[in-house]
Amino acid sequence: MAFTSLRAKENHLTNNSKLLTDTLKKDGIDPVCKMKVRAGNIKTATYDQLVYGFCSESCKQKFVKEPAKYIKK
Repeated sequence: MAFTSLRAKENHLTNNSKLLTDTLKKDGIDPVCKMKVRAGNIKTATYDQLVYGFCSESCKQKFVKEPAKYIKK
């Protein structure tokens, strides 16, 4: 299967759950393990129009699989 854009590929890989990547604009907290994450981090995922930063690829992948599990409501 050929992808026409990176965004299409990302959407396909996340089952069209609106998860994209970006650079973290300000310091934050990893929603999975609660560690501090510095601005400029590229281990990010955008979910529901918010960019979340992660301390590791492992935490990012856990979030990508089940974002609702890690987001406070």
